[in-house]
Amino acid sequence: MGSSSNERRSASRWSELPADVLVTVLEGLAIRDLCRAGAVCRWWNAASSHVRTQHRALSRPRTPCLLYAAAAAGSSSSSPSDSEPPAATTSAATLFSVTDGRSYPVPFAGGASIAEGFWLGASHGWLVTVDDHAEPHLVNPVTGQRIDTLPSVATVAQVRRVHDGEGGAVVADRYTVYEYNSSLWLIRYLYVRAIISSDPSDGDGDGDCVVVLVYWPQYQLCFARPGDAHWTWIRPPTENTQYCDCAFDGDGRTLYAMRHDGAIHAFDLHGRPELEREVVLRPQVQGGKTTTNYLVHAPWLRGGAGGSWLQVWRKMGASKPTVTTTTTPAPVAQESAWRTESISVYQVDLAAQTLVEIKSLGDHALFVGCNYSFALAATDSAGVLPSHVYYTDNEEQYALYSPECPRDIGIYNVGDGSFHQIQPPCPWLNWPLPTWIMPSLRYKG
Repeated sequence: MGSSSNERRSASRWSELPADVLVTVLEGLAIRDLCRAGAVCRWWNAASSHVRTQHRALSRPRTPCLLYAAAAAGSSSSSPSDSEPPAATTSAATLFSVTDGRSYPVPFAGGASIAEGFWLGASHGWLVTVDDHAEPHLVNPVTGQRIDTLPSVATVAQVRRVHDGEGGAVVADRYTVYEYNSSLWLIRYLYVRAIISSDPSDGDGDGDCVVVLVYWPQYQLCFARPGDAHWTWIRPPTENTQYCDCAFDGDGRTLYAMRHDGAIHAFDLHGRPELEREVVLRPQVQGGKTTTNYLVHAPWLRGGAGGSWLQVWRKMGASKPTVTTTTTPAPVAQESAWRTESISVYQVDLAAQTLVEIKSLGDHALFVGCNYSFALAATDSAGVLPSHVYYTDNEEQYALYSPECPRDIGIYNVGDGSFHQIQPPCPWLNWPLPTWIMPSLRYKG
């Protein structure tokens, strides 16, 4: 009884700290701990909110940042083998703010190091990460929250457990990907990218948050909600599927998936009993993959002749420069380095079933790469350049086999076609691939 009474008095004293003392304490916290402090009580939440409004990185609600592993926290200079990921050893990541050009370290959530896996994509301030057992998780790199209730990779339709030849027991962390007949490193042979429909911190539960995977073989789709027992396969049509990017409409109910040929298909993920594919846009080109394509929801275009969707087509090519890596002090000559040669932005004309190239985004900027492709109004985000495309390098195989080469990250001017490379003050590691993210400060206790 005495101990319990003392604990209650101690908790009471913490909640009754004077405002100036509490603010002084909170100002000395890291970003993650500052956000978590807001969940203690109403008084702490108010103080935490006040301190966040004074923080350079957190004071603006719509601050696009480049998330990457900092070179100062580890190194990644060796090429990976057939069974191992690139050797990055760090438990921290870095946010580079586009609005003020500064870098801010953030801890990698859950006590896991980036070396244990990598992220598949960023959406609504959260990452879809994969650990060294190929299991997916949701992580907010700013607040430190982690959700471990996504279904196991073993429930993906094309994945099979491997059993030993004697007693038939399951072999840990070994799988066969159907159509590949391979039980090699699953992360490399399955995952392509992932998106999230909404912030898992919103609302009273995670039920409205949908995670969509684009995966091999043939760039197929599956989805799940936190707490689901398995991944739901979206059965492809008889022809080659090859989905390259996905996006959700404003209600987060309908998934729009774009193929490499420019076609757009829509799926109602809440539909019962069967998922049905609606062809929103017919194929626009013939042949295989020649560009890296992105699908961007553009609600400010709603009602216009082109509809409310944009497609960004990015062509990359190999050059032979001499480059200086972030892991060695001397220049290193490379056989080839991938660079963006051209970017084209198209407005989708649903009535004519065509794409119309545009040379201006008005007041908006686009952010494409490993992340959920999104648009921002420059008037809502000071420091963002209107009518520009901010891009990151999402050529996974190039990064895996050429980790010593620099990543292709920059800004493209839609009006005059010029390029500008981005180089944060704190050098990045080449793995995991840097990604654009809109930090989410919501903390769900």
